[in-house]
Amino acid sequence: MRRLVASALFACALSSVSLVAEATVIEKVVAVVGERAILLSDVRARATPFLVKIHQEVPAGAQRSAAISQTYKNVLERMVDEELQGRAANRSKLVVDAKEVDDAIGRVAAQNGISVDKLVAEAAKSGLDEKGYRNEIRRQVLEAKLLNLRVQGRIRVTEEDVRTMYRKLVMDERRKLGFSAAWIRIDAPPADKGAAREKRAQAESLAAQARAGADFGSLARDKSDDARSRDRGGQLGQLRPGRLPPAIDAALMNLEPGQVSSSVRVGDSFFVVKLIARDETELPVFEEAKNELGERVYLEKMGKARRSWVESLRRQTHVEIRM
Repeated sequence: MRRLVASALFACALSSVSLVAEATVIEKVVAVVGERAILLSDVRARATPFLVKIHQEVPAGAQRSAAISQTYKNVLERMVDEELQGRAANRSKLVVDAKEVDDAIGRVAAQNGISVDKLVAEAAKSGLDEKGYRNEIRRQVLEAKLLNLRVQGRIRVTEEDVRTMYRKLVMDERRKLGFSAAWIRIDAPPADKGAAREKRAQAESLAAQARAGADFGSLARDKSDDARSRDRGGQLGQLRPGRLPPAIDAALMNLEPGQVSSSVRVGDSFFVVKLIARDETELPVFEEAKNELGERVYLEKMGKARRSWVESLRRQTHVEIRM
């Protein structure tokens, strides 16, 4: 009997140790912000909606494990930022009341064309109950208030900012579009710097003549060293980006149909290229796109300003990541 009792007590002791060990793992401190500790259990709870999606979409194995690990890190970083922002909100005496949360949830529902009840039900499918969803919205509203107070007034969007983004979109679009082009190739003897300078000057002269109105095809037939395209007036036919040497591709990207480049050196040859035509694009003209692009530029600047502000908060506060 004593042995049985002793065994039972020993088993209970082991069980207790196991439970304590499990509790220790669950309540592990994974970050410290000032005097506030962030627990592993809190991170797991906040990560639940993302983990549900990962288990639905990412195959089991190394890929899923990596996605889960990255998710925990991202969520923890977000929670550290929120703690820093919460401290800043307290200093500024900013609060978010229940009506503001209700209004924000109503706007999200309206933007998605569904009722609030349906929105909450959809959140629940991702592992976020109504209380958790309201807390998430509350955090977002508080962050918006903080950004409006600390960051938003400093952001300016100029027309040049918008045009710069439009040019980037145009270049991105051109990298997908087919085109037709022609070139004149002038070969220089290898390792002869003097001859290379002469050939470059010749290529620049041909480019200038073409830009001044000389027939590009005639110049190619008379002067090009590329036997395959010379008889066709330098025409290369229909091409896709990436088929020509990178330097020539880059030159063509900056041309409009009918325009001629300066000389482009590739190896021991100098090229003058002309863009004949480019496939039609679905990209709207600048005037049609500028309002939407202005919003995108604003959001980009806001994101950068937010990151800069949060980094400044981190420098002012003791932050220790233990995950």
